[in-house]
Amino acid sequence: MLLDEYAELIRETIENICRTEREKISRAAHIVNRVIQNDGLIFVFGCGHSHMLAEETFYRAGGLACVAPVFCEPLMLHESASLSSSLEKKDGYYETFFNPSDIGRKDALICVSTSGVNSVPVEYASAVRQTGVPVIGISSGEYLTQEPHNPLGKHLQEVCDVCINNYAPHGDACLQPERLPVKMTPVSTISSSFVINSILAEGTQLALKDGAEVPVYMSGNIPGGAEYNRALIRKYKDRIHCL
Repeated sequence: MLLDEYAELIRETIENICRTEREKISRAAHIVNRVIQNDGLIFVFGCGHSHMLAEETFYRAGGLACVAPVFCEPLMLHESASLSSSLEKKDGYYETFFNPSDIGRKDALICVSTSGVNSVPVEYASAVRQTGVPVIGISSGEYLTQEPHNPLGKHLQEVCDVCINNYAPHGDACLQPERLPVKMTPVSTISSSFVINSILAEGTQLALKDGAEVPVYMSGNIPGGAEYNRALIRKYKDRIHCL
């Protein structure tokens, strides 16, 4: 069954990440640790389906309360999915949502782009890094042989302090059903979620070992959860605009 083939491909992908990206995840975790200890924010950005990683890590049970998603609605899918694909490739478009005063040196950015070749994620990550803010990338090494489509002429991996390979295949889809002329079923969402949550968990563990208090949401659907979360919401409401 394709179910079993998909499960095996996902297992192999996770194992590859654990085997080869351990040191990079550790480096990213040290950046997260610094942000936590300095009471900073971890900004998360992605275009298209990659924007789900910002939602994945924001305001959820077991999630760090200091995560700040970067939502640019035209680059998401709910207004116009086809337009978002075009805008992601538009040179300079990152300037429509990038405000250097919104992100400071106590903070960090996690930028997710599986292809890592298009203008918006590469230009945005580069611009943030030029302000002195550390940038963590999540991308696929399978695209490094593909020519970048951005004014910098660089892949996302080249403009980050550290970039983790999510091992998504070229084109992302991984299954080939019989009689279907194209492949289907993506890898990047699952593998990128594994990467980003591993980074945040390892960073949290480092901060706790250093004696820091770490702000983590409880589920609002268990007794006491909503009350516990109110203090975290009050703490970050003024700094995280969509909270």
